[in-house]
Amino acid sequence: MNVVEDNPSDQLKVGILVIGNEVLNGIILDTNSNWIEKRLSEIGVEMRRLVAVLDEIDEIGKALHFILEECNVIITSGGLGPTHDDMTMKAISLAINRPLVENPDALEIVIKQYKMLHERGIVASSHITESRKKMSLLPKDSTPLDNTVGGAPGIMFEYKGAKIFCLPGVPSELKDIWARSIHPWLEENNKQAYYEEIVEFPFRDESAFAPHIDSVMKSHDTVWIKSMPKTYGTSKVLMVWVSCRGPYLPELESQVKSAICELEKLSKLKTQIID
Repeated sequence: MNVVEDNPSDQLKVGILVIGNEVLNGIILDTNSNWIEKRLSEIGVEMRRLVAVLDEIDEIGKALHFILEECNVIITSGGLGPTHDDMTMKAISLAINRPLVENPDALEIVIKQYKMLHERGIVASSHITESRKKMSLLPKDSTPLDNTVGGAPGIMFEYKGAKIFCLPGVPSELKDIWARSIHPWLEENNKQAYYEEIVEFPFRDESAFAPHIDSVMKSHDTVWIKSMPKTYGTSKVLMVWVSCRGPYLPELESQVKSAICELEKLSKLKTQIID
């Protein structure tokens, strides 16, 4: 296996921007960000920031720039539809000072999708109204991403060296575009690997185990260890996540197993690896 040089400037650092009043008002539970985070972890891509904002132009713009401070990949969720409160594209256009223009490829996706939705009896008409045409207005120099489930295309563009993906908030549409467009891009551009093991220690009190974690993380400075107790009094088991990120998977596995071994020695207790 070839080793990829660990150049920090090449590492993908992802931020997620969740957009929608319905999320912050508690009307719906945001499952999209959690789903994306799991997909990122599976392929070793690092998550750095998660922000949720209202459907307000200024808030969306400020959040975008806040995430850009730390991340070179941004994934937004929500606000791409045909209604008045779907203003993600307008907000981003203003935030990056790039005009909205009608994208012929995006319009073709909208036409295709509403024809399909009409044929399936989901919408009454396939006519492309001004509200539907709104979904083909993208920031200049953007690339539309095909949506085979709903009406709104996803969007991809670059800004100040960062890659930005904008996805609909409907989970089925977001997952469809992810599988077709974003996951392949991440796989091609990711230079990092990730390895994790979840272990159990028979500790009831997390504070009693904390000094062992501190000691092992000092001696294994590339390894991250996180403990999570169950509700006090309900279990004598402490769950511990031991993970490592880097360019060479076998080395990551070796470091994680070494850290677990040292935890076992310090605590003088055996652990059970969870498959």
